[in-house]
Amino acid sequence: MEKQLEIKNISYKYDKELVLKNINLEIKKASFLVLLGLNGAGKSTLFALITRLLKIQSGDIYIDSFHISDYKNALKNIGIVFQEPTLDLDLSVKQNLVFSGSLKGLSFKETMNSIKEEIKTLDLEEKLDVKVRSLNGGHRRRVEILRALINSPKLLLLDEATSGLDIKSRYEIIAYIKQLVEKRGISVLWITHLFDEIDNNDEVAIIKKGEIISTGLAKDLIKENNMDSLTQVFESLTK
Repeated sequence: MEKQLEIKNISYKYDKELVLKNINLEIKKASFLVLLGLNGAGKSTLFALITRLLKIQSGDIYIDSFHISDYKNALKNIGIVFQEPTLDLDLSVKQNLVFSGSLKGLSFKETMNSIKEEIKTLDLEEKLDVKVRSLNGGHRRRVEILRALINSPKLLLLDEATSGLDIKSRYEIIAYIKQLVEKRGISVLWITHLFDEIDNNDEVAIIKKGEIISTGLAKDLIKENNMDSLTQVFESLTK
């Protein structure tokens, strides 16, 4: 199966501190991968490298077979949801969406048409003219995901996308993202430190102190390590 994202031999230093150590990771097309690690493990640094917020120091990253230095081709088909909210609170939902679309060279009509069905699915039809400031945390996150889906990306990158949300909102968002994989063939990198967001059939990469220490289906990692849960596996591997 073809690779949507390929990370090869990535290392990164802040000053003299090595925070990523020879990271190798791949996401195949139409698949869902969880990058699991504690705060400070290197998840957000890797996310910043993939999204070009940081410049690669060592190694290579390919998106849809294009090296990320080929900005025009590599990043044209990705959607990004950052850990920190990035919506303009004083604009309406629709204004936020149209502004993002314009940055991608899309007209108002093209932007709204590209997410027409997702607006319904995410139950945001009645919120389009509401200022973001008036929305609760769950709806704000839905808007950020909706914004990331403008122009139908092939790869969706989400860094702690459910941070600060209640359990119901978190599970609804996870379920929706997995539907995108199944129904639209989008590839997803889901970055989290929360074990209850991971199903036994999810593919997981565990990162510790800047190194990928284990990869595989959650249920296989549990079986291979003779444990009862992924939480136990993680604790045993990260002691």
